[in-house]
Amino acid sequence: MAFFRLVPNLTIMAPKDFKELENMLEFAIKLGKPVVIRYPRGGEPKEKFKKHSKIKYGESEIIKEGKDISIIAIGKTTQRAVKVSKLLEKDKIDAEIINARFLKPLDKEKIKKSIEKTKKVITIEDGTIINGLATAIKELIIEEKIKDVEIQNYSYPDKFIQHGSIEELEKLYKQDAEYIYNNITMNKNKKD
Repeated sequence: MAFFRLVPNLTIMAPKDFKELENMLEFAIKLGKPVVIRYPRGGEPKEKFKKHSKIKYGESEIIKEGKDISIIAIGKTTQRAVKVSKLLEKDKIDAEIINARFLKPLDKEKIKKSIEKTKKVITIEDGTIINGLATAIKELIIEEKIKDVEIQNYSYPDKFIQHGSIEELEKLYKQDAEYIYNNITMNKNKKD
């Protein structure tokens, strides 16, 4: 997705699950202009999303409203964001979860509103750290001059990634829900 983000007038989407993939395919056919859809690797998540809102051009989906931290995920990592949010509930941290859906065009309005509310942002993606969701969110923060924001990004480093199962790679590159949760709470405890 990061590679395609450079192409002008290209729409880039990634679905949270197979049902949203189906909805995105229908949406892309009707859109009538070039679209890239990142297919979810590794099959469907065990826990199914019960709600699927209509795909609207450039619009993200708020999975859960919250007040303490904004977790912005794209594609299959939206499931991981939900897991992280459930772990954070034990520490009385109320996370807002946003399924970005579109890397391009990014839903600047909805994401900006969430960031201004919480001032703490986590991005989760299964792509490279360079020019993906993390970069898009950082650009948004700078463009909109949002002050005093803490941001943590979880994505793959700018290097060749080893082969392995999704679970093995998530653990190896510190992208799994437990690591993200521990990192968030460890950083919170350092500040308290």
